[in-house]
Amino acid sequence: MKTITLQQLKDADACAKQVRLFEKTFGGEVEVTVGAALEYAHVFDFDFAAHNFLEQAAWKDYKEATDDAWKDYDEAMAPAQKAYNEAIAPARKAYYEAMAAARKDYDEAKADAWKAYNEAMAAARKAYEEATAAAQKAYDEAKAPAWKAYEEEKAVAFATAYLNQQEK
Repeated sequence: MKTITLQQLKDADACAKQVRLFEKTFGGEVEVTVGAALEYAHVFDFDFAAHNFLEQAAWKDYKEATDDAWKDYDEAMAPAQKAYNEAIAPARKAYYEAMAAARKDYDEAKADAWKAYNEAMAAARKAYEEATAAAQKAYDEAKAPAWKAYEEEKAVAFATAYLNQQEK
């Protein structure tokens, strides 16, 4: 039996919405089956699952080695980074102070310009949205069956690959 756990989603930095949905739907874990994948094809992000749970051992070894190298680099660079930040702090402070007044004037002018633009465009925007609404609705209806089939195939492909990969 192969599963995906709530902790795996969290460890892979799944979005909060998908984590909450997984927990509400399955609790702490779910057994991966083609049937379950098909059932939830339109609910869960199977692209995310494929990218995060179909990793090969070689990639994991590479990633761990790379992570170790970055850790060593960051540790070695920490004193230099600290010294650099301290050295430029006065210049950075002066820059931000000098820029503050100009930024305020710019933001006020930009706000006035956007207000005028939005007022001028309101009628044209409304006419455009009304004119394109029927075409958008027809397009959405026409693509819905193809999108449904695509999502289902993606879910089945993930479940099949996940179930066939070697246990690590």
